[in-house]
Amino acid sequence: MGYQPSLDGVRAVSVIAVMLYHGGFSWMHGGFFGVEVFFVVSGFLITSLLIEERDSTGRLNLKLFWVRRFRRLLPALVTMLLAVGVWAVFWGTPEQHSQMRHDFPWALGYLANWGQIFSQQTYFSGTPTLFRHLWSLAVEEQWYLLWPLTFLLITRRRGTDRGRGWALGAIAVVVMVATAVARAADWPTSFFNPFKLSMQPVDTTNFLYLSTFTRSSGLLLGAAFAFLWRPWQIKGQPRGKAGTVLDGAAIGAVLVLVAAFAAGDLQHDATYLWLLPVVTLASAVLVAVVVHPWAVGARLVFGSRALAEIGKRSYGLYLWSWPISRITGAYQGSLPKFLLAMAITVPVSEACYRFIETPIRMGALGKFCKARERRDWNLITACASISAVALGASLFVHYSAADKVFDAARDTSTVEFEGPAAATTVPSADSVVPDSVVALDTVATDPADATTLPAVPITAAALPRRLVIVGDSTAHSLAINLPDGIENTFTIGDGAVEGCSVYESGKAVSSRDGFSRSFNGCEGWAQKWSSSAVDVQAEVALVVIGAWDVFDVSVDGQTLAFGTAGNDARFTTGVQQGIDAMAALGVKVALLEVPCMRPQDVKGAGVPALPERGDDARVAHLNDLLRQVAANNAAFTTFVEGPAEYCADEAIASNLGYRWDGVHAFKPGAKLTFESIATALLEIPVA
Repeated sequence: MGYQPSLDGVRAVSVIAVMLYHGGFSWMHGGFFGVEVFFVVSGFLITSLLIEERDSTGRLNLKLFWVRRFRRLLPALVTMLLAVGVWAVFWGTPEQHSQMRHDFPWALGYLANWGQIFSQQTYFSGTPTLFRHLWSLAVEEQWYLLWPLTFLLITRRRGTDRGRGWALGAIAVVVMVATAVARAADWPTSFFNPFKLSMQPVDTTNFLYLSTFTRSSGLLLGAAFAFLWRPWQIKGQPRGKAGTVLDGAAIGAVLVLVAAFAAGDLQHDATYLWLLPVVTLASAVLVAVVVHPWAVGARLVFGSRALAEIGKRSYGLYLWSWPISRITGAYQGSLPKFLLAMAITVPVSEACYRFIETPIRMGALGKFCKARERRDWNLITACASISAVALGASLFVHYSAADKVFDAARDTSTVEFEGPAAATTVPSADSVVPDSVVALDTVATDPADATTLPAVPITAAALPRRLVIVGDSTAHSLAINLPDGIENTFTIGDGAVEGCSVYESGKAVSSRDGFSRSFNGCEGWAQKWSSSAVDVQAEVALVVIGAWDVFDVSVDGQTLAFGTAGNDARFTTGVQQGIDAMAALGVKVALLEVPCMRPQDVKGAGVPALPERGDDARVAHLNDLLRQVAANNAAFTTFVEGPAEYCADEAIASNLGYRWDGVHAFKPGAKLTFESIATALLEIPVA
């Protein structure tokens, strides 16, 4: 086959699409499809090289193959990891240090995709990590490890000339993989984590996008084409309109890719139902055309000097562009910041290409070794090796001290809880209040009623009352930011399932920049509430939701607008499911009033300020629904009014000292909430 500059041209288009996608531009939502083009090119090129080696020598030198891959990929990767790691030591945030602690080992082992799948932070949410892009390199490296062995197996007896049958089999596997991916949204989440490698639910979309199995279709299709398509062996001039047809096919493939780059959405069902397979096929068509000698026009464009040179550097550009974009803040659609990031990326990646990638790939180290005294070479090698290992070890030690999981909602300040005065005189849970005594105002105090309503004996609250807080991330922030001294009144457990509220499917859709939040991975949230209640032997479950319930929702391709009967029923059905789960355990339920929210864009927040959260009318509607559900379950459920200040006092409502992003409580906000609701929680009669 020889060197095909047009393949480098295809790589160039792909890496440009990916870098624009990393820039966060709204008109390049689908630039991530550039990675799929990379996969097809890699599958085709690597398999073609294996076929040529097998045909020319009758054997395959796996050791040499893997050494070449090592020279091509590992030096640049290690250089980037060390450089970015050192930067983060001095200028990185605590959150980035926590991310580094997790990402470094997975990245060095070329397992970054699985590290992200089984992490507690999904690919699509939270603050993006500096090494988030390494998942695709991990998929390719795993392919380079496994595919040559598979190639040897399928060509051992029949030879590569008879390998076309296997190619057709590979295409059949591609079809099956694509079909499975399209249907996977309907599978239980337990399928994606059968060995319980993470305590967190494995997000379905996360698995589909990152796993080696679900992303193998592009690599397999490229490999299949390598068996079936060797046009460089053709001799003679183009026949008829063959050249025109080939160029037309290239134009069609490019138009499909451009449309996908512009319209794709990582979390949209259509991406996995049909768009990803279409992109894979279009990529294969483009690759097949640009290596055909009769496709003069396509080869002229994609084999141009500019595109070919960019393609040669595509690996380094991909490696460096994302962390530099992340460091400079050039990932949220800002053109000036993007240009700044590229102004840094291009020279850095060029230096890496010239002085690290190319020399090592061309065997410069071996030549240097032969041209020097052995003693000098040993000294240089020893010094370089010791320095690299020492630097890497230092980074590991430094990042091992970081938090295992960074939690932006955790507040380290100190505030004191002032419990209700009546609570300090309440007898034990085993005591029954005499007819003449009423604990915590459980009977009406109006004088007119006092002569007609007899006092009812009740079981008084034992202190501390055992409370589990369940719900979404607002419940979590409330549970982890408890004011000092509250332990005398409440023993509190955290049963929040962040990002889920009371849903197992569909997604919330915001009007801001098309933002959406999928509820895939939320399967079994009610069981998690129950487990948390059992763990703390809860008497009362405080349900704190609302942050994900003020949106329109998309379910099975149908949009349910907020406030419509369908949307309301979806919400109340979910709340009822949570109440039933608690009631089955004998745990009373307190539905906390959803506070007025004042969302703000804050550095470190995984979600932007979504306008629906700041709509007080939507919040009021949710509270009406919660009151209705509580009334329908009066025996087990109480609606508890929260702090009035969040709706009535703008100075407090918008103060980030109370809620760090206008939605999630810090300690002062938790103090305000608990002091407002403590009496109501203690008044709930329990068995």
